[in-house]
Amino acid sequence: MKTETLLKKEVTLGKKLGIGVAWIDSPEYLRFINSELDPLYHYIEVHLPSNIQNVPSNFEKIAHCSTLPLADIHEPTKDLIKAVFQQAKEIKAHWIGEHLSILGTTDGLQFGYIFAPIKDEGLKNRVIKKIKSYQETYGIPFVIELGPRYHDWGGVDVLEDYKLLKSISNEGNIPIILDIPHTWATAKAFNKSFEDLLSLLKGAHIAEIHIGASGVSKKGQISFEQSWNQLVICLEMFPDVRGITVELGKNTKIEDYCNTVREVSKRFQSSKWRINNENN
Repeated sequence: MKTETLLKKEVTLGKKLGIGVAWIDSPEYLRFINSELDPLYHYIEVHLPSNIQNVPSNFEKIAHCSTLPLADIHEPTKDLIKAVFQQAKEIKAHWIGEHLSILGTTDGLQFGYIFAPIKDEGLKNRVIKKIKSYQETYGIPFVIELGPRYHDWGGVDVLEDYKLLKSISNEGNIPIILDIPHTWATAKAFNKSFEDLLSLLKGAHIAEIHIGASGVSKKGQISFEQSWNQLVICLEMFPDVRGITVELGKNTKIEDYCNTVREVSKRFQSSKWRINNENN
């Protein structure tokens, strides 16, 4: 049985993966992956559970889901939990990521698909215990992510979310996914500084960063230049990430998504932030 320390090392000390793209099961998108992406420079993020039959075997993979809400008192059915982890094993995922939330959906492609946690005394220990149980049962490294927050219960939860995430990460040996659109949306909703929210995570290990393909919603889109600048800020604070995943939103057209992947890849190839095998 792998210890939690060993599982964390698999996430934090493994080779850098490069630029990640969402898995979309369509012939057109598969042609884009096979003709334009490089397995030495790109990896695939597979949202589970889903159809994994056509996922290319020559690319590195990570798993992501929104079906195992970690902050909820209750758990999904055993069959659903088993299906998620079984598929993560089948695709040989480097890790599986999930949200610190109280509700999730099987889709995960719309903004607002999860609800931020309501604080209670046993929340931190409950989340750590749940993740450890998953890791001990299935032997797959786990990473944890904050979703966006739209409602502030009592006026303190916005900052406490980030403090809680860091505490869970450090005490439970669980690396973090830093989602830029989620953080930006939370900062905007509650008139907080994007950088101040990020600074609350200093001292925790950030394994993966999510960057949006075309903002966060039709009402809250930001330009690519803004997204890139936010990414640079994150990399200045957390330079040891293993992968940067370009997230696919519900309102993002596939053509726009592919163009974003092209531009992100191009910029990394000509910047100091290159993260691929050449740097290992």
